Amino acid sequence: MNHDMTPPDVELAHRLLTNLSYAQRLPAGRLRPPVGIIPGDLRSLEEVYHHLAPDDRSLPGVNLTALSEWIDRAVGDSELAEAIRTVTGEGVSYVEGCLKVYELVGIRLAQARTVHDIG
Repeated sequence: MNHDMTPPDVELAHRLLTNLSYAQRLPAGRLRPPVGIIPGDLRSLEEVYHHLAPDDRSLPGVNLTALSEWIDRAVGDSELAEAIRTVTGEGVSYVEGCLKVYELVGIRLAQARTVHDIG
C-alpha cells in the first residue's frame, strides 16, 4: 500500500501529537472474548494507533467512518481522513480496514514526529 501523504506543517504536527479535550473524544471499545465489549474512548492519534494495533486476544471496536470524520473535524487532518476513507471504501473487511488504517496512522505519526522534532 503506497500512501504519499504530504508531511504536515508544524501546527498540524503539534495537533497530531497532542491529546484533544474530553469533549472531543471519539467513542471506541474493544471486543475481548469471553468478557464482551469493553467501552472506552480515544483522545489522540497516538491512542488511535495503539487501539488499532493487531492483537490476537481482542478486536478494536471503532466506527472507521466516524474515525475519518473525527480526524478531519477534531484533529484537523483532512489528508489523513481522506486516505482513511479511500482504504476503507475499497470493499475490505472490517479487520482488513483496521489494519490499513493502523498503517496509515503509523505513517502519519512518524511524519508528525519528524516535523515536530525539526520545528
